[in-house]
Amino acid sequence: MATTKQKPGKQGAKQPPPTALTRARRWLKRHRSWFVAAGVLTALAGLIVFFADPFSTDTAVDATGNKIETGVIKVDGAAPRESRPAPDFILADYDGHAVKLSDFRGKTVMLNFFASWCTTCEAEMPDMDRLAKENPDDFVVLGVNQMESRGTAKSFSDGLRLKYFKFALDKNEDVTKAYKLPSGLPHTFLIDKNGIVRVVKHGGMRYDEMKQLLAETRQAAGS
Repeated sequence: MATTKQKPGKQGAKQPPPTALTRARRWLKRHRSWFVAAGVLTALAGLIVFFADPFSTDTAVDATGNKIETGVIKVDGAAPRESRPAPDFILADYDGHAVKLSDFRGKTVMLNFFASWCTTCEAEMPDMDRLAKENPDDFVVLGVNQMESRGTAKSFSDGLRLKYFKFALDKNEDVTKAYKLPSGLPHTFLIDKNGIVRVVKHGGMRYDEMKQLLAETRQAAGS
């Protein structure tokens, strides 16, 4: 019986080995999910560090570049109220620099306790910023964030575009406890140029009320 010969074709021809670039592309394609997962984890870690500040300490940097402890400097045990001295304190601002209440002596201070979840704070703080802009020489608005991280507090205030505030972080509630604040926010104290509390306000305010209380505080201090 005769057999037929098959013509040689391309089916059995050897393929050239893949180039280095081709091998790299294949490897990346097989392991693409690894890189996606690593990227997600890196982003989450960055957010945790930014918003939770797990490596933060209870110190701030003073004007000479030295680290100092934050907290209340002097408190007599009684709740601050009208005609009593305001408890002095040192807290860190958003950049880690020390903010000391008594350093503003000679100016009227509007001490405002706030948090990012407080809708009333969000409503009133732009009016405080406006008042600070209009009184640049002898008036300071000091916003003390209550128990939140730097990232959370700064994102909140940046979103409101507050340009004339000074900010400090009361993460451990040291100042909050010294001022014996009731639950809820905001709370605002107007402190005269001599460091004496003239107004205690629990709850929100509008611009006209703030302006009037500033005038009364100045008058009470004899300025």
